[in-house]
Parts: sequence; structure tokens; C-alpha cells
Amino acid sequence: MAQITKTTPAPCETSTIIEANFPDVVLITGANSQLAQALLRVAAEVGYLFSNTGIPFKLCALNRSQLDITNAANIAAVFSQYQPNWVINCAAYNAVDAAENDIVKAHRVNALGPELLAQQCLQSGARLLHVSSDYVFGGNAAHDIDHNAENVSEGVIDPAAKPHYLASPCVELDHPKPLSEYAKSKLLGEQKVFAVLGDRATVVRTSWLYGQEGHNFVKTMLKLMQTQPSLQVIDDQIGCPTWSDALARVMWQLVAAQCSGLFHYSAKGQCSWHEFAVEIQQQALVLNLLNQPVVILPISSTAYAKQALTRGVNVAKRPSYSVLNSDKLQFTLATHARHSMFDNIEWQDWRQQLNQMLRQLS
Repeated sequence: MAQITKTTPAPCETSTIIEANFPDVVLITGANSQLAQALLRVAAEVGYLFSNTGIPFKLCALNRSQLDITNAANIAAVFSQYQPNWVINCAAYNAVDAAENDIVKAHRVNALGPELLAQQCLQSGARLLHVSSDYVFGGNAAHDIDHNAENVSEGVIDPAAKPHYLASPCVELDHPKPLSEYAKSKLLGEQKVFAVLGDRATVVRTSWLYGQEGHNFVKTMLKLMQTQPSLQVIDDQIGCPTWSDALARVMWQLVAAQCSGLFHYSAKGQCSWHEFAVEIQQQALVLNLLNQPVVILPISSTAYAKQALTRGVNVAKRPSYSVLNSDKLQFTLATHARHSMFDNIEWQDWRQQLNQMLRQLS
């Protein structure tokens, strides 16, 4: 069993010859993404070690220009150069709305790319850790509406019957029901990975990811709160915000424990986007990230989509409820050794994770 331990960080090697006693090599795709950056940061915190022998692993993170996961020849060349034992796929097409009109690209990146990585892993003997989305679920059927349908009215959703009370967190055995092209591409990517690699594949579904880097809801809200007198934020989609650093800790523990299979991971609790925005503002004011509060008004998904249509934006269908149940993952990791630097932030409430992230910005 591998165990994460701490020592002085070692630089990434680039040797193409791996000796028998050489450290494990972990290749990260999509190096510029917020999740990849979080993985790099957490790896540095633990000294680039997860071996029970105390040997540091070699970490190589490549961006899209260095590794195009939709190009089989490029993948083969990279594998030949770095000879990874593990591949962590952070490369993804995450533009949910744009995917409705860019179906081919979304499926190439989110489905074909993971399949090609899996095929190369199969040939080389490497293991693959792939990241998927809560959007593979459709939420409660009574609330799955087409926001752009002409015959949809505000009355479709009963304000007294919030999705909070009509559904329970999704477990790994629940049947997926992707509502958008983005969601379909993510589900297909999962299926391709498992079809190729079987028990050498690990897939983690996560939700509402945010972090210090990249484009995400928290950073967008902070920017708007500094420039706008009021905001309208959707209040009838329920999920759970997840800090990228917390997800990164979980992923490194999965690598250390050599775990395979399908897992869900998010912070504890649930909220609407509107509740998330209100909490962001409250904490940001306390931490002096904002000078003054702004009005944050709730808006339904239908009303928001109608407003977007006036701007020429076609809003993709999203699940009304996509909270993930992480119990399987928490139980699995509890049976394996844990790094002493980890303080259980992975299993804390989403508000606590948000506070940790905002403190890093303050």
C-alpha cells in the first residue's frame, strides 16, 4: 500500500529511461486548468511523495500545446518520452452552453480524448484517473425542464416544492440522465474509459468546482460584486460547491491507495447558486475582499434563460438537483494511510471549504 509522506520537493525529471527502482511517474493533462494547478499545489505541500519507500514520484504536467489528448500520435509520443505509471486527465471542454452548438469539439475532448488516453494506458500498463461531472445526472424528473422551450412558463416549478426536498444526493449506482450535449460528452467519456481499461480506470465525478485559478463561479461573483450594484443568480438549481484543492487531495489519496472504480466527490452540504453567491459575499466582506455589499436577487432558471435569449445566448439544460453522495469514496479512503498534513478539509461543509479558498485570496 502506498502512503503519502513529506520531504523536500524534487524537480520534475525528463529522462526517457525509467530504471527499475525509479519513482512512479504521474502525468497530468490540461496543466493550465484550475484542477491541474490545484494538484500541483497539493503535491508540493506533501513533498511529491506517495511511496511507502519514501521515494518521491516524478510529476509532469503538460498543457494543451504539449499534449493534445485528441491526437493519438501525440499521446503515444508523450508516453514514450515520460513513461507514466499514472495519468490524471484534467483536460476537458467545460463550456456547457457553448457545447450545444459545438457538439463535435465537446465530444472530441470529453469522450474521444479520454478514450485515446485509456487505449495508450492499456498498451503501456499505466493507470488512468479521469474527472467527470455531476451534470451526467438529470436531477428530479419533475424539475427537469427545457429552459428554452416556448411553452415553458414560470409556473412549471412550484416555488413551494424546492428541489432540496424532492431528491437525495446521487450515488454511483444511480442511473445517469444527461440533459445537455456537455453532459452527454462527459458521460460518454466515462463509459469509454471503463470500456477500455476496466479495473485499471478510476473516474471521479465532482460538482460546481472552483479554485484560485481559472474561470469559476466564485471568481466571477467577486468580480461582479466589485463592479455591479445588483446581481441576479439562479435559485432553483441545487448542487454542492467543491474547492479544487480539496478535490486534489482526494485524487492524490486515490493514486496513493491505487484505488480504481467510479467515485463521487464534493464537499458536504448543498445549496442553490443564489445561496452560494450570498455566502461568497458574506465571507468576502468579513475578509475585506469586498468593500460593500450588493443586492443579490434570486431568479428562476426559466427566467434567466429567457433573458439570455434576448442576448442571443442559448442556455443549455442543467439538472435541477445534482448533489453528489461521497460516502463510498470517504469509506474507501478511510481504510488507507493518510498524509499527516491533511486536516480533513475534504470532508467538511462547502462553506468551510469556501472560507479556506477565500483566505488564500485575501
